[in-house]
This record gives sequence, structure tokens and C-alpha cells, in this order.
Amino acid sequence: MQDNLIKAITKDGYFRAYAINGTHLVSQSAQTHQTSRLGSVVLGRGLLATLLTANAVLKGEERLSITINGRGPIGNLVVEANAKGSVRGYVTNPQIENITDDAGHLSVGQAVGQNGFLQITKFAPYSDPYIGQIQLATGEIGDDFTYYLAQSEQIPSVVGVSVYMNEDDTVSLAGGFLIQGLPGVTESALRQLEESLAQLPALPDMLKAGLTPLQVLEKIFGMDALDVLVDEPVGLASEPTKAEYAKMLGNLSANELQNMIDEDHGAEVVGKFSGKKYFFDEDELKVILKEIESK
Repeated sequence: MQDNLIKAITKDGYFRAYAINGTHLVSQSAQTHQTSRLGSVVLGRGLLATLLTANAVLKGEERLSITINGRGPIGNLVVEANAKGSVRGYVTNPQIENITDDAGHLSVGQAVGQNGFLQITKFAPYSDPYIGQIQLATGEIGDDFTYYLAQSEQIPSVVGVSVYMNEDDTVSLAGGFLIQGLPGVTESALRQLEESLAQLPALPDMLKAGLTPLQVLEKIFGMDALDVLVDEPVGLASEPTKAEYAKMLGNLSANELQNMIDEDHGAEVVGKFSGKKYFFDEDELKVILKEIESK
């Protein structure tokens, strides 16, 4: 089944809401990076939260890059996304051992750590990147994105993301939501939302019950309270091809390429987001070097 993201607005005009079913893309990414059970949950939450945030704050050809470094054993969580439904990411330590809390649940907060930051960089055509950074709130990822949107974007928001695993450590379900208060939202409406969220079934339970993204939002706002603006497919972003990596090698200096030829007799490029390896032999590097020297 195709993953999808919906964007809706409440009929009273107080809130914009997003919800996503990202089971397939999270499962694909977990397989690509061969993540452990806890690694899959951390990476999956990062992919979902970044994709939701990208759709909430970006326009047109803009894109978003996030880095979470809480100094925990998972290492860095790095994710890139755009407003067109594409996302990709990785963690430094995909094979992290399982860490559980007192209730026996996987502890994302302990894996990520809390003594660090969430950095978000927005890229727009023909402009300098905008960088925002906050201290981590809990390391649970959803809470940290909520805090970022409130502090850096000055938007009252709530982000909830969840990844549910099978007994065999494969991804069973993955989804989430993001809600933003719009200009003019009343204190009464915000309190009502807070009360609704407090009574909401746990997100993993809603996913296990088979609720669609729209049905998750209807659980929050009630039936017939939303106008759906967009329902679009989402998925993993494509990786650069070998030809595109060759262009990147062309940005190196002639001396650097010559050293690769003389000392290494080739070069191996590994895509961080895909894990794919591309080898350039001496002849291929000589072609790239010749192009550099002819400029």
C-alpha cells in the first residue's frame, strides 16, 4: 500500500493539521541501513517528523535538513526532506543495542540522549540557508520537533510520531501527525485541543487499529471538523547516480584526484543515505581529472 500524507484545515480556521502513513518508507529505510530494532524506531521517527515538518514550513523547491545529536549511543540522526513528499535519512550507529525504560519499552530518549541539540537547516533557491538550533527537550524526537516549532518558528504546534515493530524486528506500522495553530487561534481553542490530545488513544494503538491518516485527525478534532486540502503519496528520495557522484568528484582539486590515482588506484564512494557503494577505477578518475585540468 502506498504511503501517504494528508494536509487539512479545521473548518473553524484555527488549526492546520498533517498526518502521515509512512510504514513502507520506514521499512525500506530500515532494510537499507540494516538497523536494529531500536535503530529502526529512532530512524523511523526522524523520517516521519522531518517529512511532516517539511510539509508544514516549506514552499515550492525548498528543502529541509535536520541533525539531532543528543550525545547518546545512536550517534547522529540526519534526515533530509522536501515539501513534495520525499525524505531520506540515516543514523550513525544503526545497529544500536536495545535500551528499555522501566516499563520495558524501547527508550528512544536514552538512545538519542538529551544533552545535545536539534539543528534544522532550510535551503531555498537563490538564498542563503537558514539555520535554527535548539536544545533537545526529551530526545524522543516528536517532543523535540514540537519544541523547535514553538521556539524557532514561533508556531504553537504538536508533533506525534510512532514506529511499531514486529516480533521479528521488522517494521509493522509507522505514522504520525503534526498540528499547528493558525493566526487568530483562541486560547479556548488551544485548551480544547490540549484536552482532546490528553484523551487521545496512544498513537501506536491507533495505528494498530488500522486508522488512516484522516481518521487519526478525526480522532483529535471530531468527525466533519476538517477540510482536506491535500492527499499525496510520500516515499524515500532517490539517491545520486554514479554519474552524479562523478560530478561531485569533479569538485575536488587536481592534486586530490591525482593522489587517488597514484596511491589508491581508484576511489570508492559510499552513499550515506543508501549505503550503496560506487567504485571509480583509475581510468575513470583520469577522465574526471582531465576534465578538471581542461577548465
